[in-house]
Amino acid sequence: MSVTHNDDKLSRDGRRLALVSVAGAFAFIGVEAAGTILGWSNQTMGLLELGIAAMFLWVFIQAYRLWRARRSERDG
Repeated sequence: MSVTHNDDKLSRDGRRLALVSVAGAFAFIGVEAAGTILGWSNQTMGLLELGIAAMFLWVFIQAYRLWRARRSERDG
């Protein structure tokens, strides 16, 4: 039963990472479009892009942790 519960948790975590990644991509496109249309300064654009980059860094770190968890489950 524990293995099934862990598989469900890993699957949920994977889906969450996929959704956050897609949301980040759309946020980046939206920020770029809004910045161009509204004439935001480079400082404002840079700050918003830095926030999106931090979100992608979080996704990559979590994806690595998820990969390690799946790998250790398979090996152990």
